[in-house]
Amino acid sequence: MTSSLLGALGGLLVARFLGPEETGLFRSYTIPLMYLYFLHLGTWDGLYRQIPFYIGKNMPDKVEAVASSAGAWNILVSLLVSMGFVICAIRSLWLHDPHGVGGWLSQVLCCWGLFFGGYLRATYRTINHFVDLTRINLVQAALSFGMVFLVPSFGFYGLCLRTGVPPVAGVWLSHRNRPLKIPYRLDVKALSEVVKIGLPFSFWGNLYSSIWTATESALMLSLGGVTALGLFAVAAVLREGMNTLPQAVNQVMLPRVVEGFARDGSIRSLNAKAVWLTVGLTGLMVLIVLMVSYLLDFFVPLAIPKYVDGIPLMKICLWFPVIQAAALPLNTLFATGRSWLYGRGVIVGLVIFPLTAYLLTPAMGGVLAVAVGSLFGRVGRTIAAYVEIHLLIRREAL
Repeated sequence: MTSSLLGALGGLLVARFLGPEETGLFRSYTIPLMYLYFLHLGTWDGLYRQIPFYIGKNMPDKVEAVASSAGAWNILVSLLVSMGFVICAIRSLWLHDPHGVGGWLSQVLCCWGLFFGGYLRATYRTINHFVDLTRINLVQAALSFGMVFLVPSFGFYGLCLRTGVPPVAGVWLSHRNRPLKIPYRLDVKALSEVVKIGLPFSFWGNLYSSIWTATESALMLSLGGVTALGLFAVAAVLREGMNTLPQAVNQVMLPRVVEGFARDGSIRSLNAKAVWLTVGLTGLMVLIVLMVSYLLDFFVPLAIPKYVDGIPLMKICLWFPVIQAAALPLNTLFATGRSWLYGRGVIVGLVIFPLTAYLLTPAMGGVLAVAVGSLFGRVGRTIAAYVEIHLLIRREAL
Protein backbone atom coordinates (compact mmCIF):
# COMPACT_ATOMS: atom_id res chain seq x y z
CA MET A 1 0.00 0.00 0.00
CA THR A 2 2.91 2.34 0.71
CA SER A 3 4.40 1.57 -2.70
CA SER A 4 1.02 2.22 -4.27
CA LEU A 5 0.67 5.54 -2.49
CA LEU A 6 4.18 6.65 -3.50
CA GLY A 7 3.51 5.65 -7.11
CA ALA A 8 0.24 7.54 -7.26
CA LEU A 9 1.69 10.66 -5.59
CA GLY A 10 4.73 10.56 -7.88
CA GLY A 11 2.52 10.35 -10.95
CA LEU A 12 0.42 13.26 -9.74
CA LEU A 13 3.52 15.36 -9.03
CA VAL A 14 4.77 14.69 -12.56
CA ALA A 15 1.38 15.90 -13.79
CA ARG A 16 1.83 18.99 -11.63
CA PHE A 17 5.17 19.78 -13.27
CA LEU A 18 4.46 18.74 -16.88
CA GLY A 19 1.53 19.41 -19.18
CA PRO A 20 -0.43 16.76 -21.10
CA GLU A 21 1.56 17.41 -24.28
CA GLU A 22 4.94 16.48 -22.76
CA THR A 23 3.47 13.59 -20.78
CA GLY A 24 1.76 12.25 -23.89
CA LEU A 25 4.92 12.63 -25.97
CA PHE A 26 6.87 10.54 -23.46
CA ARG A 27 4.17 7.88 -23.28
CA SER A 28 4.29 7.52 -27.05
CA TYR A 29 7.84 6.12 -26.68
CA THR A 30 6.58 3.45 -24.27
CA ILE A 31 4.07 1.91 -26.71
CA PRO A 32 6.57 -0.28 -28.68
CA LEU A 33 7.88 -1.98 -25.53
CA MET A 34 4.32 -2.85 -24.52
CA TYR A 35 3.85 -4.60 -27.86
CA LEU A 36 7.19 -6.43 -27.40
CA TYR A 37 6.11 -7.81 -24.03
CA PHE A 38 5.32 -11.20 -25.60
CA LEU A 39 9.02 -11.92 -26.21
CA HIS A 40 9.40 -13.51 -22.79
CA LEU A 41 7.52 -16.40 -24.50
CA GLY A 42 5.47 -17.27 -21.46
CA THR A 43 8.48 -18.12 -19.29
CA TRP A 44 7.04 -16.17 -16.35
CA ASP A 45 3.67 -17.86 -16.71
CA GLY A 46 5.39 -21.22 -17.04
CA LEU A 47 7.31 -20.61 -13.83
CA TYR A 48 4.13 -19.47 -12.06
CA ARG A 49 2.74 -22.94 -12.68
CA GLN A 50 5.76 -25.24 -12.85
CA ILE A 51 7.70 -24.05 -9.77
CA PRO A 52 4.79 -24.47 -7.30
CA PHE A 53 3.74 -27.62 -9.16
CA TYR A 54 7.18 -29.23 -8.78
CA ILE A 55 7.37 -28.01 -5.18
CA GLY A 56 4.05 -29.76 -4.57
CA LYS A 57 5.53 -32.91 -6.17
CA ASN A 58 8.79 -32.54 -4.12
CA MET A 59 11.07 -32.33 -7.20
CA PRO A 60 13.70 -29.60 -6.43
CA ASP A 61 15.96 -30.56 -9.36
CA LYS A 62 13.17 -29.76 -11.80
CA VAL A 63 12.56 -26.43 -10.06
CA GLU A 64 16.22 -25.44 -10.59
CA ALA A 65 16.29 -26.60 -14.22
CA VAL A 66 13.23 -24.66 -15.38
CA ALA A 67 14.20 -21.54 -13.40
CA SER A 68 17.77 -21.50 -14.76
CA SER A 69 16.75 -21.81 -18.41
CA ALA A 70 13.99 -19.22 -18.06
CA GLY A 71 16.43 -16.76 -16.51
CA ALA A 72 18.94 -17.21 -19.34
CA TRP A 73 16.24 -16.61 -21.95
CA ASN A 74 15.05 -13.37 -20.32
CA ILE A 75 18.61 -12.05 -20.08
CA LEU A 76 19.06 -12.72 -23.80
CA VAL A 77 15.79 -10.98 -24.69
CA SER A 78 16.68 -7.98 -22.50
CA LEU A 79 19.98 -7.63 -24.33
CA LEU A 80 18.48 -7.88 -27.83
CA VAL A 81 15.58 -5.50 -27.19
CA SER A 82 17.80 -2.93 -25.48
CA MET A 83 20.10 -2.98 -28.51
CA GLY A 84 17.09 -2.21 -30.70
CA PHE A 85 16.21 0.83 -28.62
CA VAL A 86 19.84 2.00 -28.69
CA ILE A 87 19.64 1.94 -32.49
CA CYS A 88 16.44 4.02 -32.33
CA ALA A 89 18.19 6.52 -30.04
CA ILE A 90 21.16 6.79 -32.44
CA ARG A 91 18.74 7.40 -35.30
CA SER A 92 17.02 10.17 -33.32
CA LEU A 93 20.42 11.71 -32.62
CA TRP A 94 21.19 11.63 -36.34
CA LEU A 95 17.85 13.37 -37.04
CA HIS A 96 18.55 16.02 -34.36
CA ASP A 97 15.60 14.85 -32.24
CA PRO A 98 16.69 15.20 -28.59
CA HIS A 99 13.31 14.08 -27.26
CA GLY A 100 13.65 10.88 -29.26
CA VAL A 101 17.12 10.25 -27.85
CA GLY A 102 15.89 10.61 -24.26
CA GLY A 103 12.69 8.67 -24.86
CA TRP A 104 14.37 5.67 -26.51
CA LEU A 105 17.24 5.52 -24.03
CA SER A 106 14.73 5.37 -21.17
CA GLN A 107 13.24 2.30 -22.82
CA VAL A 108 16.69 0.68 -22.94
CA LEU A 109 16.63 0.68 -19.15
CA CYS A 110 12.95 -0.22 -18.90
CA CYS A 111 13.32 -3.36 -21.00
CA TRP A 112 15.72 -4.85 -18.42
CA GLY A 113 13.20 -4.11 -15.70
CA LEU A 114 10.47 -5.66 -17.81
CA PHE A 115 12.04 -8.93 -19.02
CA PHE A 116 14.78 -9.87 -16.55
CA GLY A 117 12.96 -8.13 -13.70
CA GLY A 118 9.77 -9.96 -14.62
CA TYR A 119 11.59 -13.29 -14.45
CA LEU A 120 13.07 -12.48 -11.03
CA ARG A 121 9.69 -11.39 -9.64
CA ALA A 122 8.19 -14.68 -10.85
CA THR A 123 10.73 -16.65 -8.82
CA TYR A 124 10.02 -14.60 -5.68
CA ARG A 125 6.26 -15.07 -5.97
CA THR A 126 6.26 -18.76 -6.76
CA ILE A 127 8.50 -19.58 -3.77
CA ASN A 128 6.43 -17.35 -1.44
CA HIS A 129 9.17 -14.75 -0.83
CA PHE A 130 6.57 -12.01 -0.78
CA VAL A 131 8.11 -10.06 2.11
CA ASP A 132 11.47 -9.76 0.34
CA LEU A 133 9.78 -8.79 -2.90
CA THR A 134 7.66 -6.20 -1.12
CA ARG A 135 10.75 -4.60 0.42
CA ILE A 136 12.41 -4.37 -2.98
CA ASN A 137 9.26 -2.90 -4.51
CA LEU A 138 9.13 -0.34 -1.70
CA VAL A 139 12.75 0.72 -2.31
CA GLN A 140 12.05 1.03 -6.02
CA ALA A 141 8.87 3.04 -5.36
CA ALA A 142 10.74 5.36 -2.98
CA LEU A 143 13.50 5.93 -5.55
CA SER A 144 10.92 6.61 -8.25
CA PHE A 145 9.16 9.08 -5.97
CA GLY A 146 12.38 10.86 -5.09
CA MET A 147 13.34 11.23 -8.74
CA VAL A 148 10.09 13.12 -9.40
CA PHE A 149 11.94 16.21 -8.25
CA LEU A 150 14.24 15.98 -11.25
CA VAL A 151 11.26 16.79 -13.46
CA PRO A 152 10.95 20.54 -12.60
CA SER A 153 14.62 21.08 -13.51
CA PHE A 154 14.99 18.72 -16.47
CA GLY A 155 11.41 18.51 -17.75
CA PHE A 156 10.92 15.74 -20.31
CA TYR A 157 14.41 14.35 -19.67
CA GLY A 158 13.78 14.22 -15.93
CA LEU A 159 10.73 12.08 -16.69
CA CYS A 160 12.93 9.80 -18.80
CA LEU A 161 15.36 9.34 -15.89
CA ARG A 162 12.56 8.74 -13.41
CA THR A 163 11.07 6.07 -15.65
CA GLY A 164 14.31 4.26 -16.54
CA VAL A 165 16.52 4.29 -13.43
CA PRO A 166 14.22 2.76 -10.72
CA PRO A 167 13.46 -0.44 -12.73
CA VAL A 168 17.19 -1.08 -13.15
CA ALA A 169 17.74 -0.52 -9.42
CA GLY A 170 14.89 -2.95 -8.72
CA VAL A 171 16.48 -5.58 -10.97
CA TRP A 172 19.82 -5.20 -9.20
CA LEU A 173 18.23 -5.63 -5.76
CA SER A 174 16.09 -8.54 -6.94
CA HIS A 175 19.10 -10.34 -8.41
CA ARG A 176 21.29 -9.71 -5.38
CA ASN A 177 18.68 -11.15 -3.00
CA ARG A 178 17.17 -13.72 -5.37
CA PRO A 179 15.64 -16.80 -3.66
CA LEU A 180 17.11 -19.21 -6.23
CA LYS A 181 20.91 -18.84 -6.19
CA ILE A 182 21.44 -20.68 -9.46
CA PRO A 183 23.53 -20.09 -12.59
CA TYR A 184 21.65 -19.17 -15.73
CA ARG A 185 22.00 -21.79 -18.46
CA LEU A 186 19.99 -21.89 -21.67
CA ASP A 187 18.90 -25.53 -21.52
CA VAL A 188 16.68 -25.99 -24.57
CA LYS A 189 14.83 -28.98 -23.12
CA ALA A 190 13.99 -27.25 -19.83
CA LEU A 191 13.16 -24.00 -21.60
CA SER A 192 10.82 -25.76 -24.02
CA GLU A 193 8.98 -27.31 -21.07
CA VAL A 194 8.41 -23.90 -19.49
CA VAL A 195 7.41 -22.33 -22.81
CA LYS A 196 5.07 -25.22 -23.62
CA ILE A 197 3.17 -24.62 -20.39
CA GLY A 198 3.52 -20.84 -20.22
CA LEU A 199 3.23 -19.66 -23.82
CA PRO A 200 -0.47 -20.53 -24.29
CA PHE A 201 -1.34 -18.70 -21.07
CA SER A 202 1.09 -15.92 -21.94
CA PHE A 203 -0.53 -15.49 -25.33
CA TRP A 204 -3.89 -14.79 -23.76
CA GLY A 205 -2.36 -12.92 -20.83
CA ASN A 206 -0.40 -10.62 -23.15
CA LEU A 207 -3.50 -9.92 -25.20
CA TYR A 208 -5.34 -9.01 -22.01
CA SER A 209 -2.55 -6.94 -20.44
CA SER A 210 0.27 -5.39 -22.48
CA ILE A 211 -1.31 -5.62 -25.95
CA TRP A 212 -4.62 -4.37 -24.61
CA THR A 213 -2.95 -1.44 -22.79
CA ALA A 214 -0.76 -0.60 -25.78
CA THR A 215 -3.84 -0.55 -27.99
CA GLU A 216 -5.58 1.79 -25.56
CA SER A 217 -2.62 4.19 -25.80
CA ALA A 218 -2.33 3.85 -29.58
CA LEU A 219 -6.04 4.60 -30.05
CA MET A 220 -5.84 7.58 -27.68
CA LEU A 221 -2.87 8.92 -29.64
CA SER A 222 -4.60 8.34 -32.97
CA LEU A 223 -7.93 9.88 -31.96
CA GLY A 224 -6.78 12.74 -29.74
CA GLY A 225 -3.05 13.29 -30.34
CA VAL A 226 -0.35 13.61 -27.69
CA THR A 227 -2.58 15.80 -25.48
CA ALA A 228 -5.24 13.08 -25.20
CA LEU A 229 -2.51 10.51 -24.60
CA GLY A 230 -1.12 12.71 -21.82
CA LEU A 231 -4.54 12.94 -20.16
CA PHE A 232 -4.85 9.17 -20.42
CA ALA A 233 -1.35 8.71 -18.97
CA VAL A 234 -2.41 10.40 -15.71
CA ALA A 235 -5.66 8.42 -15.64
CA ALA A 236 -3.61 5.24 -16.14
CA VAL A 237 -1.32 6.16 -13.23
CA LEU A 238 -4.40 6.56 -11.05
CA ARG A 239 -5.76 3.24 -12.34
CA GLU A 240 -2.53 1.39 -11.61
CA GLY A 241 -2.28 2.89 -8.14
CA MET A 242 -5.81 1.78 -7.33
CA ASN A 243 -5.09 -1.63 -8.84
CA THR A 244 -2.22 -2.40 -6.47
CA LEU A 245 -4.31 -4.07 -3.76
CA PRO A 246 -6.24 -6.45 -6.08
CA GLN A 247 -3.01 -7.35 -7.89
CA ALA A 248 -1.17 -8.02 -4.62
CA VAL A 249 -3.95 -10.32 -3.41
CA ASN A 250 -3.98 -12.09 -6.77
CA GLN A 251 -0.20 -12.64 -6.70
CA VAL A 252 -0.39 -14.18 -3.24
CA MET A 253 -3.32 -16.42 -4.23
CA LEU A 254 -1.93 -17.73 -7.53
CA PRO A 255 0.86 -20.08 -6.29
CA ARG A 256 -1.37 -21.35 -3.48
CA VAL A 257 -4.15 -22.16 -5.94
CA VAL A 258 -1.73 -24.05 -8.20
CA GLU A 259 -0.26 -26.01 -5.26
CA GLY A 260 -3.78 -26.83 -4.05
CA PHE A 261 -4.79 -28.09 -7.48
CA ALA A 262 -1.61 -30.20 -7.70
CA ARG A 263 -2.54 -31.88 -4.39
CA ASP A 264 -6.25 -32.62 -4.78
CA GLY A 265 -7.29 -31.51 -8.30
CA SER A 266 -10.64 -30.06 -7.17
CA ILE A 267 -11.95 -26.90 -8.85
CA ARG A 268 -14.96 -26.78 -6.52
CA SER A 269 -12.74 -26.68 -3.44
CA LEU A 270 -10.47 -23.96 -4.85
CA ASN A 271 -13.41 -21.84 -5.95
CA ALA A 272 -15.15 -22.12 -2.56
CA LYS A 273 -12.06 -20.76 -0.82
CA ALA A 274 -11.91 -17.76 -3.17
CA VAL A 275 -15.56 -16.69 -3.07
CA TRP A 276 -15.70 -14.73 0.16
CA LEU A 277 -12.32 -13.11 -0.38
CA THR A 278 -13.50 -12.00 -3.83
CA VAL A 279 -16.78 -10.60 -2.49
CA GLY A 280 -15.05 -8.72 0.31
CA LEU A 281 -12.27 -7.29 -1.85
CA THR A 282 -14.66 -6.26 -4.63
CA GLY A 283 -16.97 -4.52 -2.17
CA LEU A 284 -14.02 -2.69 -0.62
CA MET A 285 -12.81 -1.52 -4.03
CA VAL A 286 -16.29 -0.22 -4.93
CA LEU A 287 -16.34 1.90 -1.77
CA ILE A 288 -12.85 3.24 -2.46
CA VAL A 289 -13.75 4.07 -6.08
CA LEU A 290 -16.88 5.98 -5.06
CA MET A 291 -14.93 8.01 -2.51
CA VAL A 292 -12.01 8.79 -4.84
CA SER A 293 -14.36 9.65 -7.71
CA TYR A 294 -16.06 12.25 -5.51
CA LEU A 295 -12.73 13.72 -4.39
CA LEU A 296 -11.38 14.08 -7.94
CA ASP A 297 -13.70 17.01 -8.66
CA PHE A 298 -12.03 18.98 -5.88
CA PHE A 299 -8.50 17.62 -6.04
CA VAL A 300 -7.65 17.84 -9.75
CA PRO A 301 -8.41 21.58 -10.22
CA LEU A 302 -6.29 22.39 -7.17
CA ALA A 303 -3.37 19.97 -7.57
CA ILE A 304 -3.03 19.33 -11.33
CA PRO A 305 -5.11 22.04 -13.06
CA LYS A 306 -3.56 21.28 -16.47
CA TYR A 307 -5.44 17.94 -16.41
CA VAL A 308 -8.95 19.15 -15.58
CA ASP A 309 -10.13 18.01 -19.00
CA GLY A 310 -9.10 14.48 -18.04
CA ILE A 311 -11.43 14.15 -15.01
CA PRO A 312 -14.10 12.13 -16.90
CA LEU A 313 -11.37 9.81 -18.19
CA MET A 314 -9.98 9.37 -14.67
CA LYS A 315 -13.41 8.47 -13.28
CA ILE A 316 -13.83 5.75 -15.90
CA CYS A 317 -10.38 4.31 -15.18
CA LEU A 318 -11.16 4.10 -11.46
CA TRP A 319 -13.52 1.18 -12.13
CA PHE A 320 -10.88 -1.09 -13.68
CA PRO A 321 -9.52 -2.25 -10.27
CA VAL A 322 -13.05 -3.34 -9.28
CA ILE A 323 -13.02 -5.75 -12.23
CA GLN A 324 -9.54 -6.91 -11.21
CA ALA A 325 -10.82 -7.72 -7.72
CA ALA A 326 -13.82 -9.59 -9.11
CA ALA A 327 -11.50 -11.69 -11.30
CA LEU A 328 -9.68 -13.43 -8.41
CA PRO A 329 -11.40 -16.82 -8.98
CA LEU A 330 -9.94 -16.92 -12.51
CA ASN A 331 -6.75 -18.33 -10.96
CA THR A 332 -8.50 -21.69 -10.93
CA LEU A 333 -8.54 -21.67 -14.75
CA PHE A 334 -4.80 -21.04 -14.77
CA ALA A 335 -4.21 -23.87 -12.30
CA THR A 336 -5.83 -26.41 -14.62
CA GLY A 337 -3.09 -25.86 -17.20
CA ARG A 338 -5.72 -25.65 -19.97
CA SER A 339 -5.07 -22.28 -21.60
CA TRP A 340 -8.08 -22.39 -23.91
CA LEU A 341 -10.42 -22.20 -20.92
CA TYR A 342 -8.68 -18.94 -19.97
CA GLY A 343 -8.43 -17.67 -23.53
CA ARG A 344 -12.08 -17.87 -24.54
CA GLY A 345 -12.94 -15.15 -22.05
CA VAL A 346 -10.17 -12.94 -23.46
CA ILE A 347 -11.63 -13.37 -26.96
CA VAL A 348 -15.03 -12.25 -25.66
CA GLY A 349 -13.42 -9.15 -24.12
CA LEU A 350 -11.47 -8.36 -27.29
CA VAL A 351 -14.68 -8.42 -29.29
CA ILE A 352 -16.60 -6.25 -26.83
CA PHE A 353 -13.79 -3.66 -26.46
CA PRO A 354 -13.60 -2.29 -30.04
CA LEU A 355 -17.29 -2.85 -30.75
CA THR A 356 -18.36 -0.81 -27.72
CA ALA A 357 -15.80 1.91 -28.50
CA TYR A 358 -17.04 2.14 -32.09
CA LEU A 359 -20.70 2.36 -31.06
CA LEU A 360 -20.08 4.96 -28.35
CA THR A 361 -17.74 7.26 -30.33
CA PRO A 362 -20.54 9.38 -31.90
CA ALA A 363 -22.12 9.98 -28.48
CA MET A 364 -19.09 10.69 -26.25
CA GLY A 365 -16.09 11.19 -28.53
CA GLY A 366 -13.30 8.80 -29.38
CA VAL A 367 -11.14 9.18 -26.25
CA LEU A 368 -13.88 8.46 -23.70
CA ALA A 369 -15.35 5.78 -25.95
CA VAL A 370 -12.03 3.91 -25.96
CA ALA A 371 -11.89 3.99 -22.15
CA VAL A 372 -15.50 2.82 -21.73
CA GLY A 373 -15.05 0.18 -24.42
CA SER A 374 -11.96 -1.14 -22.65
CA LEU A 375 -13.84 -1.29 -19.33
CA PHE A 376 -16.80 -3.12 -20.88
CA GLY A 377 -14.40 -5.52 -22.58
CA ARG A 378 -12.86 -6.45 -19.23
CA VAL A 379 -16.29 -6.94 -17.70
CA GLY A 380 -17.24 -9.25 -20.56
CA ARG A 381 -14.03 -11.24 -20.20
CA THR A 382 -14.62 -11.74 -16.46
CA ILE A 383 -18.22 -12.85 -16.93
CA ALA A 384 -17.19 -15.32 -19.64
CA ALA A 385 -14.51 -16.76 -17.34
CA TYR A 386 -17.05 -17.19 -14.53
CA VAL A 387 -19.16 -19.22 -16.95
CA GLU A 388 -16.13 -21.45 -17.68
CA ILE A 389 -15.56 -22.03 -13.94
CA HIS A 390 -19.24 -22.89 -13.43
CA LEU A 391 -19.11 -25.43 -16.25
CA LEU A 392 -15.96 -27.03 -14.78
CA ILE A 393 -17.60 -27.37 -11.39
CA ARG A 394 -20.68 -28.98 -12.95
CA ARG A 395 -18.55 -31.51 -14.84
CA GLU A 396 -16.60 -32.26 -11.67
CA ALA A 397 -19.83 -33.04 -9.83
CA LEU A 398 -20.95 -35.59 -12.45
